[in-house]
Parts: sequence; structure tokens; C-alpha cells
Amino acid sequence: MPPRRDIDLRAGLLRATEEILSEQGLDKFTLREAARRSGVSHGAPAFHFGDSAGLLTAYAAEGFNAMTHLMLRYRSEAKRDRKSQLVAVGLAYVDYAIEHRASFQLMFRSDRLKNEDLYLKEAAKRAFEQLKEVVAPFLAHGDSGERDRVRLLWAWSLVHGFATLVLEGQMAHFQGEVAAADVTHRLGRTLVESFVAGWSGEDS
Repeated sequence: MPPRRDIDLRAGLLRATEEILSEQGLDKFTLREAARRSGVSHGAPAFHFGDSAGLLTAYAAEGFNAMTHLMLRYRSEAKRDRKSQLVAVGLAYVDYAIEHRASFQLMFRSDRLKNEDLYLKEAAKRAFEQLKEVVAPFLAHGDSGERDRVRLLWAWSLVHGFATLVLEGQMAHFQGEVAAADVTHRLGRTLVESFVAGWSGEDS
């Protein structure tokens, strides 16, 4: 196990990364600023993470882990039938994106991350496995592999696309007089539930 001071430094740098990304955006992110906010020398982040891509990669991996935990929580609170489980994972995906904008947007920025980093790859895989697990009961389990892959991509595209529209401020046509947060959550649930209902109708 790493020394406590190393754990604290890592946590501090990850917190500083979140602050910088939330306040100033990815283009303004620097290792030096992360170090300054963490109260350490400007060489400390480089020693632990190598470069800015290394620190951003570690932060993105933690984002995937947090999303997975949220998916598991939503699933544990939902009914056990296949429709409720798929809705739970879809809503967790959308809610994580809305509540953790900086993290979510970085997680899919392959141009700024070390995509071969094993910790990142494993973290992303665990999140994707949640989606695969709840989509699996809707798949054919026969020789229609292409149709199954399309269904999985369809489900992912739905929640990712909706989350991206929200984060890019493209929901004005649907907000009306209701607070944006209320509208997005309600629309997100309706969208995912309608999607799952369509699949259930096909399979009935």
C-alpha cells in the first residue's frame, strides 16, 4: 500500500483537477496550477503522474469508477425485472453526466488521455459492463450477433447523446417554464423508459 502522504497527495491533485476543469475548462488545465491548488511543488504532479495527460487520465478513470458506483446504486434501488434494471443504468449514466460535467466530458476525450493506460481501460470496461449486463436480457442469444451489437450501441448512443445535448445547452426547446434540472431528469427518464418499452414490445 502506498504511504499515506502519497494517497493524500494523489487525492489532492485529483480534487484540484476537478476544480480547474469545472472553473476554467480543459484548455486552461496545467500541472503547475494543479500543484498550486494542492499546496505542493510544481514538480510533484509530474513525479506521480508523469505529465498533464497522466493526471487527466487518472482523473478520468476515477470518473468511470464513480459512474459505475452510481449505476450499481441505482440498480440496487430499482426493481429486479429487466426493464427496471436497464432504466436504472440509463438514468445513472445521464445523472452522472449532468452532475459531473467536467469529469464526464473528459472521460471521452481520447485526444487528451493516455488511452492505453491499464487503470483507465479497466475503469471504462467496468462501466461499460454494467450497460452490457442490463442490455443482455433483451438480446437474441442466437445467431443474430450483428443485431445484438447494434442494440447495445443503440442503448449507449441514446443515453450518451441525451447527456451530451443537456451539457451543450441544447434543451431550451423542451424547458418551457420549468427549471432545467427538473426537465432534464424527467425527460431523461421518459426517454429511457420509452426506449425500453419499445424493446419489450418487440420481444413480446
